[in-house]
Amino acid sequence: MTKASLARSAAAGVLICMGCIVNLKAGGGIPGAVLFSAGLWFVVNFNAELFTGRVTQDRYSPLQKLVMLLMNVIVAGACGLLASVFLPDITESAAKIVAAYADPLKVLWQSVMCGVCMYLATSWPPAAPASPDQSRLPFVVYGVVLFIISGYGHSIALAGYAAIARGVAWWVIPLAAAGNALGSYLIRFLLSPESVPWKKKAE
Repeated sequence: MTKASLARSAAAGVLICMGCIVNLKAGGGIPGAVLFSAGLWFVVNFNAELFTGRVTQDRYSPLQKLVMLLMNVIVAGACGLLASVFLPDITESAAKIVAAYADPLKVLWQSVMCGVCMYLATSWPPAAPASPDQSRLPFVVYGVVLFIISGYGHSIALAGYAAIARGVAWWVIPLAAAGNALGSYLIRFLLSPESVPWKKKAE
């Protein structure tokens, strides 16, 4: 990845953590979910590189996607740690969110469903222009509200919440990332099977 890509991946981590913070400060629920969507909207609008939004994009190699994920997680975690220091009133709420991710099978299901939401929020419809466009805003808001209110697991957001709460099992974020990728590819295949990489190669 180029330095610019690394910087955009770091920016995505910061923006998602900002979404986590405002969700906690708002007390969660629909208001918190709607405010969280601002973080993802900034990611989309400013072309930041977020793993959960770009994992199905064929222009990235598996290694580039892994580096993107690591940068997202590290920076979201660092942002979360700072938030735990300067905004200690939100640590208890963050701990309650993190506590919901204790069962591996449940975490996998939660993250697969979040992957579906994220694909719809950031990549659907596939015919949408590549440049940021205001018409994507409803997709972003509805996708974020759906995954937050439903309790689905977003790997990068979990890194932020875990850092704010200062604790999560080591396997949660990697499993959530795998589930996010699986969910994104699954809904991509169901909505546009002609776009999957292996079919393109066969043709």
